[in-house]
Amino acid sequence: GLPQTLDEVIAAYGHRYFKIKVFGRPAEDAGRLVAIAAVLDRLVEDYRVTLDGNEQFESGEGVAELLDRIEKEPRLKRLRASVLFFEQPIARAEALSKPVTAIAERLPLEIDESDGDVASFLRARELGYAGISSKSCKGFYRSLINRARIEKWNVEAGSARYFMSAEDLTTQAGLGLQQDLVLAALVGAGHIERNGHHYVDGMGRAPVAEQAAYLAAHGDLYEDAAGRARLAIRNGDITFASVLRATGLGSAVEPDWASLAG
Repeated sequence: GLPQTLDEVIAAYGHRYFKIKVFGRPAEDAGRLVAIAAVLDRLVEDYRVTLDGNEQFESGEGVAELLDRIEKEPRLKRLRASVLFFEQPIARAEALSKPVTAIAERLPLEIDESDGDVASFLRARELGYAGISSKSCKGFYRSLINRARIEKWNVEAGSARYFMSAEDLTTQAGLGLQQDLVLAALVGAGHIERNGHHYVDGMGRAPVAEQAAYLAAHGDLYEDAAGRARLAIRNGDITFASVLRATGLGSAVEPDWASLAG
């Protein structure tokens, strides 16, 4: 009973921000973007997108070819104007090997998979990248360090050139999701990539009593779907003031540890 197609998701959740994956094959990517744009242009009054290369391009030349195709395609005019940045298009073996300034002048570039250690963003910046992702799985302190760098560099540049996105994909409803949202709030993220709610129906097989406890304590973040606690997304937004008010680790509820399977 959960939405599956793009138009169903928009109707159910009211999304306005979309991350679009590309394959590293410019002609096919451009064709797929045309199909996606046709849906977004029709159903969403004001939207924003990010492109995610997931390391699918062997070099910057392929990225430039895709941007050329996008800019020459009239049906992608509105989508192109809505793009915020391009995440990790180049495979990590090559991503930090040469400057990407020519591409970055056309569209801000972000590293993700190439963020292998605390110094990665420093190297990436020298090559022309302006953004980096915040993920709980990369480490809480790395997000804070990179956020501080962005603040410092933007002051020095006199503009908001450098940026941080927030994401942690299949994080499930409950303690993990809530702690990740606290981190996203702390680094000042205005939008965040989430997709765990597409893969698991609410809190899944968590005990009924545990789900009820989360619903009672965090009713702004979850909604009751026939007794199951699901992430509540309304007009494309999630609200979690109760999480920010919680003492300690972003939750007023202790998980049912005894029910967890190894």
